[in-house]
Amino acid sequence: MRKQFVRLFLGFVMVVAVILGIQLMVFWVTITHQRKNWTESVFQEYLTSFARNLEHGLSLRSYSLFTIEELLLASADDRVSGLYIRNPDGTVAIAYGKTSSGTALPVPRGQQTFSITHQKPEIELAPAQVEVSEHGFISSEMQGDVYLVEIMHTGTFASIYVTKQPEPQKQTFLLPPQVKATDIAGSLVIIYNEETLALVDILTYTPFTYKNTGYLFKGLFYPILWAMPIAFVIALMMAASISKRSERYTRGIQTALAQLSEGEHDIVLPKTKIDEQKVINSSISMLDQHLKQHKQSRQAWLRSITHDLNTPVTSMKLMLDGLCDGVFPLNDQTILSIKKENDVLSERIAAVVLYANLQSPDMKATKVALSVPNFLDQVLYGFAPELRRRINVDAANAVLQADSTLLAHAIKALLDNALKACDQTITLSIGENRILIRNPGKLIDGVDFFEPWSRGDLGRSTAGNGLGLPIVGQVMRLHDGSATIQQRDDSVEVILKW
Repeated sequence: MRKQFVRLFLGFVMVVAVILGIQLMVFWVTITHQRKNWTESVFQEYLTSFARNLEHGLSLRSYSLFTIEELLLASADDRVSGLYIRNPDGTVAIAYGKTSSGTALPVPRGQQTFSITHQKPEIELAPAQVEVSEHGFISSEMQGDVYLVEIMHTGTFASIYVTKQPEPQKQTFLLPPQVKATDIAGSLVIIYNEETLALVDILTYTPFTYKNTGYLFKGLFYPILWAMPIAFVIALMMAASISKRSERYTRGIQTALAQLSEGEHDIVLPKTKIDEQKVINSSISMLDQHLKQHKQSRQAWLRSITHDLNTPVTSMKLMLDGLCDGVFPLNDQTILSIKKENDVLSERIAAVVLYANLQSPDMKATKVALSVPNFLDQVLYGFAPELRRRINVDAANAVLQADSTLLAHAIKALLDNALKACDQTITLSIGENRILIRNPGKLIDGVDFFEPWSRGDLGRSTAGNGLGLPIVGQVMRLHDGSATIQQRDDSVEVILKW
């Protein structure tokens, strides 16, 4: 039972692991999707704000040089963590703010600061103060959205065009170790009168940067973590409970089967509420009833075979004792009487041997196409001429494929029973692997005619070996067919089909 417990426990653990794995995957996909949406929304709002500020700045100024740097900083809200402003050749000119994790943005040591203005307003994004050597910047590749911000300024007329590159552009950045390419929400290329002034990379905070949002996501994630040990404990308890109930049920079934094997009946089966185990209980109860019936049948069979075999033996013993005592004369009539009883005994012994052989698992029926005329000759041979005249044969549509020896023996047994049951004409009808034998008579109710030593209709209650129909049933079983007996009006019909 320990193995069963382990299998149940591992099964529950596997189910729990799959469910938790799905939950974690859904959580991770949701978080990733939300973070991506967050980044995209922050970048789009920054781009909108920058374009609006740029347009407003152009409308207020009559000269061509205006503060790009000031407008870039003024367009950032508290969700923008930092800006990398690059020269047209891609080198970092200046950095403002921090990384998404709050680390200060470094700039190359001694790098000239990009600016086309002489003053900077008070801003929340402070200029980067940390300087590192150029070797501290590593080439990184990123494929993301790139927007072109084109400024056309001629005299007093100025216009702005913001266009998105048709497809995400694959760019190569020089980034410090503190910044990953995925931290960049998007890039701007600022063009003034068809001259590229600067490249701007926008970095944003993540939803986890904000304490309340972090608490919210942690509140969603921690229950999943806590669910793991709790689920394992529940799986352990369920496996123990189910395996214990299963152990009790199994022991009850073992006891019941042991009782059946010892010949006991009306056994008590363990109670259960599980449908599958109810089916097992029902099958064992049915087996108990069948074994009980078979036991009763075997007992009746032994009594019947003892009686049927003992009758001719007793008759022969009486006649032989009478001969020895001089009661019966030693003449032809006495010898014929002894021979008759011996023939009856031999016939019944042969029937028992045949029935036993037919029940053997090694017994097989060799089915071949039969010649109907030859088969009928084989069947009717041995019947007296006056009995043959009482058999009405209809074989116009006869097609038979069977074991001729076994089938002939079965038909002979049926014809012999039918001829003994009445003194009228009987019918033998042969079709395509189908045989019908009909005779006037009436069946006895409540008799299993295919059980050994049963008697058929009222007319068949005469002396006989009681194995005729059981042998027929076994022959049909070997032919993968069936044998049925039924009452139809005032006639008894036996139908064989295979």
